[in-house]
Amino acid sequence: MKLSLQWKWFCGLVVLLGVLLFAVNLGIDFSLPPFLVEKIRTDLGREAALARHIFAPKLSADYPRQAEINALAHTVSRQTGLRVTIIAADGSVIGESDVPDQQLHMLENHLHRPEVQMALEKGTGSATRRSHTIQVDLMYVAAAVRDGRGKVLGVVRIAMPLDQIAQTTGRAEGAVAAASLIVFLAALPFLFWTARRISGPIQEMHQMATRVAQGDFSCRAPEKAGAELGGLAKSLNQMSAQLQSRLSELEEEKSELNATLSNMIEGVLVVDGLGKIRLVNRTLRRQFDLPETIVHKTVMEAFRNVPLQEMIEQALACKEVVERELVFFGEEESVFDVNAACLLGRDGICAGAVVVFHDITRIKKLENMRKEFVANVSHELRTPLSIIKGYVETLLDEQKPDEKTAKQFLSIIQKHAARLEMLIADLLSISEMESAQPRLKLVAVSLRETAGSVIDELARQARVKSVGIALEIPSPLSTVKADSERLHQVFFNLIENAVKYTPAGGRVAVTAREDGAEVICCVSDNGPGISPEDLPRIFERFYRVDKARSRELGGTGLGLSIVKHIVLAHGGRVWAESEPDKGSSFFFTLLKAE
Repeated sequence: MKLSLQWKWFCGLVVLLGVLLFAVNLGIDFSLPPFLVEKIRTDLGREAALARHIFAPKLSADYPRQAEINALAHTVSRQTGLRVTIIAADGSVIGESDVPDQQLHMLENHLHRPEVQMALEKGTGSATRRSHTIQVDLMYVAAAVRDGRGKVLGVVRIAMPLDQIAQTTGRAEGAVAAASLIVFLAALPFLFWTARRISGPIQEMHQMATRVAQGDFSCRAPEKAGAELGGLAKSLNQMSAQLQSRLSELEEEKSELNATLSNMIEGVLVVDGLGKIRLVNRTLRRQFDLPETIVHKTVMEAFRNVPLQEMIEQALACKEVVERELVFFGEEESVFDVNAACLLGRDGICAGAVVVFHDITRIKKLENMRKEFVANVSHELRTPLSIIKGYVETLLDEQKPDEKTAKQFLSIIQKHAARLEMLIADLLSISEMESAQPRLKLVAVSLRETAGSVIDELARQARVKSVGIALEIPSPLSTVKADSERLHQVFFNLIENAVKYTPAGGRVAVTAREDGAEVICCVSDNGPGISPEDLPRIFERFYRVDKARSRELGGTGLGLSIVKHIVLAHGGRVWAESEPDKGSSFFFTLLKAE
C-alpha cells in the first residue's frame, strides 16, 4: 500500500526525531565523559592554584615544618573533599592528606611523576593513573610554587577519584535518555499535525536555508505558508538579509583595514599581552624581510633587538605611548622612529600593543649631509673672506702701503673675490640640479663640437702646464640628447680637473663610444691617480683627495658633484676608475639623439 505524502512526512519526522534523539544520546555518551574530565581537570587546576597560595607561605619559610604542612593538607582535603599532596623541591613528599605524619617518610620520591615534571616546566601539569598509595584511579593536577625570584619552593598536587566522574556520567546519561523518551512520545501527535502543514513550505525553506548556508542571500522563503511557518519564513528572510548586510559590512571593514595597513608607508606590528606577534603589515615585512611564519613568534625571535623588546614591555606596563629612535643592524644600518601604544580591551585590561615603525634612515643621512654641507660651505667661505678682510683692513690703515704693495693687495682681493663668485655660482648650479624639476633644454647636441669648444677654452691653461689634450671622439659618432650648456659645463669641469692634476708633460684624452642606446663619454689623464679608499667619495660635495693642493689650484670642491647632478638629471650614469700613479678616467653616459 502506497503511503500518502502526509504519512510519509509523519513517518519521516518520526524517524528523524528518533534519529536526532539517538544522536543526541550517542553524542552525549561520547562527549560527556571527556567534557566532564576536562571540566574536572580545569576545576582541579583552580583548586591547585588556590592551594598554591595557601601553602606558599609555609614552603617559603626558612625551615618548613613538615607536621604543619601535613596538618594543613588534611584540613584543605576535608574542606574540599579532594586529595592534597605537598611535594618539596627535591621530590620528597612533605604533606599528604591520606597519610599520617608517621608514614610520610615511607612514600617514594615524586619528583619524576609526569604531572610534577610538567608543573616544574610549565607552571601546571596534569596526569591520570592509578594511585599505589590508596589503590584508586585518580586524576592529578599539580602546580609549582615559586618565590619572587622564580626559585622553585615545591609543588602542590590535587587529586580526585575517577569513579566520581563515572557516577556523574551515568546519572547524566540516564536523565538524558529518560528525557529523550518523554520527548519522543509527546512529539508524536504534534508531528502528525505538523506533517500536514509543512510538506510543501518546509521544502522551500530547506532549500532557502541550504542556499543561505552556501552564501547565497538572494533567495527568500514563502511567507504565506500559515501563521507559524509564515512567521518562520519571515524571520528566516530577515535573518538572511541581516546576515548579508553584516557580512558585507564586515568584508568592507576588513578590506578597508587591510588596504589601509597594506598601503601605509609605516610598518605596523601588533602583539598580544604576552608579547607574541599577532599582525604584521606588508611594509614592515618588506623593511625587515620578515617571513610569513613570523606570526605567533616573540618580538625577540623576529627582530633580535633588545631596546624594541624593552619598549614594548614598557608600553604594555604603563599603558601610555612610548616613542624612541631605534637602530637596527642588517646588511645596512637602519634608523626608525618607533611608537608603541597599549591596546585596551573592553574590560580596560591591556590586551596587547600596536607598534608603528617610521623609517628615518634617509632623513638621518640627509641631516648628516646637511650638517656636513653647512660646515664645508662655512669653511670654504671663511677662508677667502678672512683674506679679503685682512687685506682691506691693511689698505684702510692709517699707515697706508705704497702703491705697488696696494696694487698687489688689491690683486689678491680680486683673486679671492673671484673665488667666492665661482663658489657661489657652483652652489647655485648644484641647487638648481637638485630641484624637483631641473630646467633642461634637451636637443640634439654634437659631442665632438661641445668637447672641442671646451678644449679651445682650456688650451692656454694646458700650454702653460705643458699638458696635451687629445680629442678622440669619432666624427661619425651619433649626437646625444642633452642640454648644450649643461653638457659644456660637464666637459669643462672634467677636462679642467684633468689639466689641473696632470703633471707637466702629461696627456689628457677625451673619448666616446656607442653602447646600445647610450653613448659613453670618458675624460682620462695620466696624473697621480686616486686611491681606492677615496674613489667611492670622489663625487661628494667638497670632498678633496688632496685638500691643500686643491685649494692651491683654486678648486671649490664642487666640480665633480655638479657633473654628477647634471648627468643624473639627463637620466645617465657617472663613475670613475683610477689606479694610484697611473692616472684616472671619468665616465658618464647620455642617450643617443633619435
